[in-house]
Amino acid sequence: MRAWTESLPPMPSAGEQPYQHVARNRLIELSGVSKTYRRRYRRRIDALVQLDLRIEAGSTVAVVGPNGAGKSTLFGVLAGLIRPDRGRTLVHGLAPVAYVRSRGVGLLPDRVRLPDRLTVRETLVRLAILDGCSGAAIPRSVDRVLDLVGLRERSGDRCGGLSHGLRQRVGIAQLLLRPREVLLLDEPLSGLDPVWRARFRELFEQLRRDSSGRTLLLSSHELGETARLTERVIVIEAGRVVDDFPTRGDSEALERRVLSVLRRAGQA
Repeated sequence: MRAWTESLPPMPSAGEQPYQHVARNRLIELSGVSKTYRRRYRRRIDALVQLDLRIEAGSTVAVVGPNGAGKSTLFGVLAGLIRPDRGRTLVHGLAPVAYVRSRGVGLLPDRVRLPDRLTVRETLVRLAILDGCSGAAIPRSVDRVLDLVGLRERSGDRCGGLSHGLRQRVGIAQLLLRPREVLLLDEPLSGLDPVWRARFRELFEQLRRDSSGRTLLLSSHELGETARLTERVIVIEAGRVVDDFPTRGDSEALERRVLSVLRRAGQA
């Protein structure tokens, strides 16, 4: 298990002041953010509705809620992939697209899509190039993340033949190719077997303890894991924040509160 956390990429320091976990500078701000999707036959889906949210640098936050609550849309907005219809979103004082261009965001999407014909190694090399890794460092970076997720022996396998769990591990590997101040993990435990869930917890704990103050946001239906991994829970229902509270590490209390809040919200 030791090698699993020893190879995590350090945060960049040259020319930058790292975030201080204790200082808790505000990093992410959303004010009145709304996003509506329009489908066939004029069907309207309000994914986010006048969403207000503040997340401080160095925090570990879980976003929970039922399917269709708006969690993935929220992550897409923060990553600069989805443009909201209304409201303001700032990441370290910049619009998400500007922040991503200048400093980058690590994103693990809810569905990891990989090129079927490429091998695991070829895929990670191409992702490293797209992520701006320098040419000389790419082979070392790819080997490092392959070791982190236990895929060195499967690096020659074509992605089209991988199981859901192995694809998820490739997704986690690409997340760690370069150091990022903001990591967004959408259902990171999806498809992982018990062994790799435990290893993911160890990795996440290492990222959380990092004194440079990475900000980690994850969405998950696994409320027990949420209580172990994060310090704050934001509950979203129908595109709105309906609760926001510290986890305190008590999985049973967290589950009772989340379910109670969602039942009340569903009756409103």
